[in-house]
Amino acid sequence: MENCCSNSKEVKTESNVRICRLCNCKGKKVQLITLKSLLKPSALETLSANENHYFCSTIDCNVVYFDANNKKYLTSDIKVPVHQKDESPRTPICYCFDWTKYKIKEYVKKDLIVEHIRENIKENRCGCEVNNPQGSCCLGNVTAYIRELS
Repeated sequence: MENCCSNSKEVKTESNVRICRLCNCKGKKVQLITLKSLLKPSALETLSANENHYFCSTIDCNVVYFDANNKKYLTSDIKVPVHQKDESPRTPICYCFDWTKYKIKEYVKKDLIVEHIRENIKENRCGCEVNNPQGSCCLGNVTAYIRELS
C-alpha cells in the first residue's frame, strides 16, 4: 500500500477534481481502497469499481463520495462519521490514532498531538487511505482544528 501521508505533493489534474452535483463544490479524487474500506455492505454492493470516485467535503452536503456518472454515496452509507460533515465532539479528526474533536480540545499540550501523529507517520503506522473518509492524511485537518481552538 502506498504511504498516504508521504511528503510528496499530488499533482492536481482535471481527473483529480470533479464537481459534486448536489452542492456544486469541488470533490477530490479518492482511491478505490478508501471506498471499499468505508462503505457499508449495502452500499459496497452498488460500487462501480471501474469509475473514478471523489470525496465531497462540503459540510452541508449529504454526499460523501460520487463518481462521474453521478452515483452518490451519502453519510448514511459510510461506516464512520465524517469529520467534515459531523459536528459531534466524538467524531475523529485523526482516524488512525483516534484523535477526536473532544480529545484534542481537552488535551493540554496541543503541539504534542501533532508530534504524536508525525511520529506515527514517520514509523509508517498510518493508514489514512483505509481509515479516513477523505482518503488522505489528516494532519492538515488536525492542525487547522488546533488553530481554530486558539
